[in-house]
Amino acid sequence: MVLDGGAGQDLRVWKGVVDELSKEARVVTWSRPGLGSSELGLVGRGSPRIVEELRIVLEALEVEPPYVLVGNAVGAFHARAFAAMYRDEVAAMVLIDPSHEDWLKRLRLTRSTAEWREMGDAFHKEVNLLPEGTRREFAELEEDADRMKRLPILPAMPVWILSCTRFDERDEAAGRRREDIALWEELHSELASSMHPQATVQHITRSDLGSDVLEVSPQTVAEGVRWAIEELRGR
Repeated sequence: MVLDGGAGQDLRVWKGVVDELSKEARVVTWSRPGLGSSELGLVGRGSPRIVEELRIVLEALEVEPPYVLVGNAVGAFHARAFAAMYRDEVAAMVLIDPSHEDWLKRLRLTRSTAEWREMGDAFHKEVNLLPEGTRREFAELEEDADRMKRLPILPAMPVWILSCTRFDERDEAAGRRREDIALWEELHSELASSMHPQATVQHITRSDLGSDVLEVSPQTVAEGVRWAIEELRGR
Protein backbone atom coordinates (compact mmCIF):
# COMPACT_ATOMS: atom_id res chain seq x y z
CA MET A 1 0.00 0.00 0.00
CA VAL A 2 1.34 3.43 -0.92
CA LEU A 3 -0.20 6.43 0.84
CA ASP A 4 -0.05 9.94 -0.64
CA GLY A 5 -1.47 12.95 1.21
CA GLY A 6 -3.18 16.13 0.15
CA ALA A 7 -1.55 19.46 -0.67
CA GLY A 8 0.87 20.38 2.11
CA GLN A 9 0.38 17.11 4.01
CA ASP A 10 3.50 15.19 5.01
CA LEU A 11 3.67 11.53 6.02
CA ARG A 12 2.68 12.25 9.66
CA VAL A 13 -0.94 12.73 8.62
CA TRP A 14 -1.16 8.99 7.93
CA LYS A 15 -0.13 7.78 11.41
CA GLY A 16 -3.58 6.52 12.40
CA VAL A 17 -4.08 4.77 9.07
CA VAL A 18 -0.66 3.12 9.30
CA ASP A 19 -1.49 1.90 12.81
CA GLU A 20 -4.67 0.34 11.41
CA LEU A 21 -3.04 -1.41 8.46
CA SER A 22 0.63 -2.10 9.17
CA LYS A 23 -0.06 -5.57 10.63
CA GLU A 24 -1.86 -6.62 7.46
CA ALA A 25 0.49 -5.52 4.68
CA ARG A 26 3.53 -3.41 3.93
CA VAL A 27 2.57 0.25 4.09
CA VAL A 28 4.66 3.02 2.51
CA THR A 29 4.15 6.68 3.38
CA TRP A 30 6.26 9.57 2.23
CA SER A 31 6.67 13.31 2.46
CA ARG A 32 6.83 14.74 -1.03
CA PRO A 33 9.76 17.10 -1.73
CA GLY A 34 9.25 20.34 0.14
CA LEU A 35 7.03 18.77 2.81
CA GLY A 36 7.92 17.52 6.28
CA SER A 37 11.62 16.69 6.45
CA SER A 38 12.02 16.33 2.67
CA GLU A 39 14.12 18.89 0.82
CA LEU A 40 12.40 21.19 -1.65
CA GLY A 41 13.58 19.50 -4.82
CA LEU A 42 12.68 20.85 -8.25
CA VAL A 43 10.29 23.78 -8.64
CA GLY A 44 7.47 22.16 -10.60
CA ARG A 45 5.24 20.08 -8.33
CA GLY A 46 2.81 18.62 -10.84
CA SER A 47 1.54 15.04 -10.76
CA PRO A 48 3.86 13.65 -13.49
CA ARG A 49 6.96 14.75 -11.58
CA ILE A 50 5.55 13.54 -8.27
CA VAL A 51 4.80 10.14 -9.80
CA GLU A 52 8.40 9.81 -11.01
CA GLU A 53 9.75 10.88 -7.61
CA LEU A 54 7.54 8.35 -5.86
CA ARG A 55 8.74 5.55 -8.15
CA ILE A 56 12.33 6.46 -7.27
CA VAL A 57 11.44 6.17 -3.58
CA LEU A 58 9.70 2.82 -4.07
CA GLU A 59 12.65 1.46 -6.04
CA ALA A 60 15.07 2.59 -3.31
CA LEU A 61 12.91 0.82 -0.72
CA GLU A 62 12.76 -2.27 -2.94
CA VAL A 63 8.96 -2.24 -2.93
CA GLU A 64 7.83 -4.19 -5.97
CA PRO A 65 4.59 -3.42 -7.85
CA PRO A 66 1.70 -3.78 -8.20
CA TYR A 67 0.57 -1.27 -5.58
CA VAL A 68 -2.63 -0.30 -3.86
CA LEU A 69 -2.49 3.49 -4.14
CA VAL A 70 -4.24 5.50 -1.44
CA GLY A 71 -4.60 9.21 -2.23
CA ASN A 72 -6.13 11.88 -0.03
CA ALA A 73 -7.52 15.07 -1.62
CA VAL A 74 -4.99 16.15 -4.29
CA GLY A 75 -3.10 12.93 -3.57
CA ALA A 76 -5.90 11.33 -5.60
CA PHE A 77 -4.66 13.31 -8.63
CA HIS A 78 -1.23 11.73 -8.15
CA ALA A 79 -2.75 8.25 -7.76
CA ARG A 80 -4.75 8.63 -10.96
CA ALA A 81 -1.71 9.98 -12.83
CA PHE A 82 0.39 7.05 -11.58
CA ALA A 83 -2.24 4.56 -12.79
CA ALA A 84 -2.36 6.26 -16.20
CA MET A 85 1.44 6.48 -16.62
CA TYR A 86 2.28 3.01 -15.27
CA ARG A 87 -0.81 0.95 -15.87
CA ASP A 88 0.70 -2.42 -14.93
CA GLU A 89 2.03 -1.18 -11.60
CA VAL A 90 -1.29 -0.29 -9.93
CA ALA A 91 -3.62 -3.00 -8.64
CA ALA A 92 -6.24 -0.81 -6.95
CA MET A 93 -6.96 2.76 -5.86
CA VAL A 94 -8.47 4.16 -2.68
CA LEU A 95 -9.40 7.82 -3.16
CA ILE A 96 -10.14 9.73 0.04
CA ASP A 97 -12.29 12.84 -0.47
CA PRO A 98 -10.51 13.26 -3.81
CA SER A 99 -9.88 16.56 -5.52
CA HIS A 100 -11.83 16.84 -8.78
CA GLU A 101 -10.73 18.58 -11.96
CA ASP A 102 -14.07 20.35 -12.47
CA TRP A 103 -14.52 21.57 -8.89
CA LEU A 104 -13.45 25.19 -9.36
CA LYS A 105 -15.17 25.54 -12.74
CA ARG A 106 -18.48 24.27 -11.38
CA LEU A 107 -18.17 26.12 -8.08
CA ARG A 108 -17.61 29.38 -9.91
CA LEU A 109 -21.02 29.04 -11.57
CA THR A 110 -22.64 29.29 -8.13
CA ARG A 111 -21.02 32.62 -7.24
CA SER A 112 -21.31 36.18 -8.50
CA THR A 113 -18.23 37.83 -10.00
CA ALA A 114 -17.66 39.81 -6.81
CA GLU A 115 -18.09 36.75 -4.59
CA TRP A 116 -15.66 34.76 -6.69
CA ARG A 117 -13.08 37.54 -6.60
CA GLU A 118 -13.42 37.79 -2.84
CA MET A 119 -13.01 34.02 -2.44
CA GLY A 120 -9.90 34.07 -4.63
CA ASP A 121 -8.33 36.94 -2.71
CA ALA A 122 -8.92 35.20 0.62
CA PHE A 123 -7.49 31.93 -0.69
CA HIS A 124 -4.31 33.54 -2.03
CA LYS A 125 -3.77 35.42 1.22
CA GLU A 126 -3.95 32.15 3.15
CA VAL A 127 -1.65 30.31 0.73
CA ASN A 128 0.96 33.08 0.88
CA LEU A 129 1.34 32.44 4.61
CA LEU A 130 2.15 28.74 4.10
CA PRO A 131 5.65 27.19 3.83
CA GLU A 132 7.29 27.30 0.41
CA GLY A 133 6.86 23.59 -0.30
CA THR A 134 3.12 23.86 0.26
CA ARG A 135 2.89 27.02 -1.83
CA ARG A 136 4.60 25.23 -4.71
CA GLU A 137 2.03 22.45 -4.56
CA PHE A 138 -0.93 24.84 -4.53
CA ALA A 139 0.60 26.70 -7.49
CA GLU A 140 0.36 23.52 -9.57
CA LEU A 141 -3.24 22.58 -8.74
CA GLU A 142 -4.91 24.27 -11.70
CA GLU A 143 -2.52 22.69 -14.19
CA ASP A 144 -2.92 19.31 -12.51
CA ALA A 145 -6.69 19.64 -12.87
CA ASP A 146 -6.20 20.16 -16.60
CA ARG A 147 -3.98 17.07 -16.71
CA MET A 148 -6.71 14.98 -15.12
CA LYS A 149 -9.11 15.97 -17.90
CA ARG A 150 -6.67 14.56 -20.46
CA LEU A 151 -6.06 11.22 -18.76
CA PRO A 152 -7.08 8.10 -20.67
CA ILE A 153 -9.58 5.73 -19.10
CA LEU A 154 -7.71 3.96 -16.31
CA PRO A 155 -7.27 0.18 -16.22
CA ALA A 156 -10.03 -2.00 -14.80
CA MET A 157 -9.30 -2.33 -11.09
CA PRO A 158 -11.00 -2.01 -7.71
CA VAL A 159 -11.60 1.67 -6.89
CA TRP A 160 -12.96 2.87 -3.53
CA ILE A 161 -14.03 6.52 -3.28
CA LEU A 162 -14.94 8.29 -0.04
CA SER A 163 -16.91 11.55 -0.09
CA CYS A 164 -16.75 13.52 3.17
CA THR A 165 -19.81 15.80 3.24
CA ARG A 166 -19.91 17.17 6.77
CA PHE A 167 -21.27 20.72 6.95
CA ASP A 168 -21.15 22.71 10.18
CA GLU A 169 -20.52 26.18 11.58
CA ARG A 170 -16.87 26.05 10.55
CA ASP A 171 -17.87 25.67 6.93
CA GLU A 172 -20.35 28.54 7.16
CA ALA A 173 -17.72 30.75 8.76
CA ALA A 174 -15.37 29.97 5.86
CA GLY A 175 -18.03 31.05 3.33
CA ARG A 176 -19.05 27.60 2.18
CA ARG A 177 -22.65 26.66 1.44
CA ARG A 178 -24.65 23.48 1.75
CA GLU A 179 -24.99 23.46 -2.03
CA ASP A 180 -21.20 23.28 -2.27
CA ILE A 181 -21.24 20.01 -0.35
CA ALA A 182 -23.90 18.61 -2.69
CA LEU A 183 -21.75 19.60 -5.67
CA TRP A 184 -18.71 17.90 -4.08
CA GLU A 185 -20.61 14.63 -3.75
CA GLU A 186 -21.98 14.95 -7.30
CA LEU A 187 -18.48 15.35 -8.72
CA HIS A 188 -17.32 12.25 -6.85
CA SER A 189 -20.24 10.33 -8.34
CA GLU A 190 -19.12 11.48 -11.77
CA LEU A 191 -15.56 10.38 -10.98
CA ALA A 192 -16.83 6.93 -9.99
CA SER A 193 -18.80 6.70 -13.25
CA SER A 194 -15.74 7.67 -15.29
CA MET A 195 -13.78 4.57 -14.29
CA HIS A 196 -13.29 1.61 -16.62
CA PRO A 197 -16.57 -0.18 -17.42
CA GLN A 198 -15.10 -3.39 -16.00
CA ALA A 199 -13.73 -1.75 -12.85
CA THR A 200 -15.28 -2.61 -9.50
CA VAL A 201 -16.14 0.75 -7.97
CA GLN A 202 -17.56 1.51 -4.54
CA HIS A 203 -18.50 5.10 -3.70
CA ILE A 204 -19.18 5.82 -0.03
CA THR A 205 -20.58 9.09 1.37
CA ARG A 206 -20.12 10.03 5.01
CA SER A 207 -21.95 13.15 6.23
CA ASP A 208 -20.21 12.92 9.62
CA LEU A 209 -16.70 13.29 8.17
CA GLY A 210 -14.84 16.28 6.74
CA SER A 211 -11.40 17.19 5.43
CA ASP A 212 -9.83 16.01 8.71
CA VAL A 213 -10.91 12.42 8.03
CA LEU A 214 -7.37 10.99 8.22
CA GLU A 215 -6.96 12.23 11.77
CA VAL A 216 -10.47 11.67 13.17
CA SER A 217 -11.43 8.43 11.41
CA PRO A 218 -8.40 6.47 10.15
CA GLN A 219 -10.45 3.29 10.53
CA THR A 220 -12.72 4.48 7.73
CA VAL A 221 -9.76 4.77 5.38
CA ALA A 222 -8.56 1.35 6.50
CA GLU A 223 -11.98 -0.09 5.65
CA GLY A 224 -11.60 1.19 2.11
CA VAL A 225 -8.15 -0.36 1.75
CA ARG A 226 -9.39 -3.69 3.14
CA TRP A 227 -12.27 -3.64 0.67
CA ALA A 228 -9.82 -3.13 -2.22
CA ILE A 229 -7.61 -5.98 -1.00
CA GLU A 230 -10.57 -8.33 -0.68
CA GLU A 231 -11.65 -7.44 -4.21
CA LEU A 232 -8.16 -8.26 -5.47
CA ARG A 233 -8.11 -11.58 -3.61
CA GLY A 234 -11.44 -12.50 -5.17
CA ARG A 235 -10.19 -12.09 -8.73
